Amino acid sequence: MKPRPLARILSACCVLAVAAFGWYATQSVRPPDCEVTVAAFAGADGQPLSENGEAVTWEELDERAYQDLVDSGRCEPPSARWHHWLG
Repeated sequence: MKPRPLARILSACCVLAVAAFGWYATQSVRPPDCEVTVAAFAGADGQPLSENGEAVTWEELDERAYQDLVDSGRCEPPSARWHHWLG
């Protein structure tokens, strides 16, 4: 017996949904209890001014501060998102 087109479409949608959920669950994220605060002087364009004259973004400063916290042992390293769902 040949499956109906609606059954094939529904099956394909379910497979895509499971694949998307699996991809989302395995993304690496920071622990939710580790907050990072960054402060810097900003130029007229709103971008931070670096100490050594190199161009830097707020995201790069945030990542550096987070890595410093991980290296000092005050925050856990990033892990898969599903680890945080389990508690």
